[in-house]
Amino acid sequence: MIQNKPTAIILAVLTFILGSIIFTSLIFYLLEYPLSSVAEHQNYLFLAILASAFLASMVYGRGSKERSSRVLNIIQESFGITSQEKDIYKVLRTIEQLPPFVVEKYIDLKINAAEEFEDQIKDYKNKLSEVDLFKIKTIIETPIEELQDLSYELYLETELEQFKLISKSEAKPLIELNIIELKKILFDD
Repeated sequence: MIQNKPTAIILAVLTFILGSIIFTSLIFYLLEYPLSSVAEHQNYLFLAILASAFLASMVYGRGSKERSSRVLNIIQESFGITSQEKDIYKVLRTIEQLPPFVVEKYIDLKINAAEEFEDQIKDYKNKLSEVDLFKIKTIIETPIEELQDLSYELYLETELEQFKLISKSEAKPLIELNIIELKKILFDD
């Protein structure tokens, strides 16, 4: 496990660079193309870079497994909801990929994300069990102040700036707006 985020980033970048070189060389060697023909065979180069990016993301993600376990414990304590660590891991990775400046824009402009993604939410709703819907309902019926306190606790645990931004008082109108819309989409038939 990589405990230090800067170390994880450095190792991921080095893995990407080294992987790109090795995969490109290996592909061109196996297909018996000279490396000077890279321009003619860009698809193979793209494949090598894609494989390297996947490998680098695995290296970077190794430090997040323990974090998802701690977040899962916080959620279980706060809501009494059980979930799987792999689901929390996926959510954290998604949040991590959302730049903080985008979250700030959503807060400043009070963007109704639930309304924006209504079709995707409805499609996903059809895949949810009654238990999953109950878990979602438990969370969105929690008072906003408690959700923001939880968000700050998650920030302290994960150091993800996105959680800190949502925990601030300026984010309350955004949260209210999106929860209202989410309730309509998921529970008003």
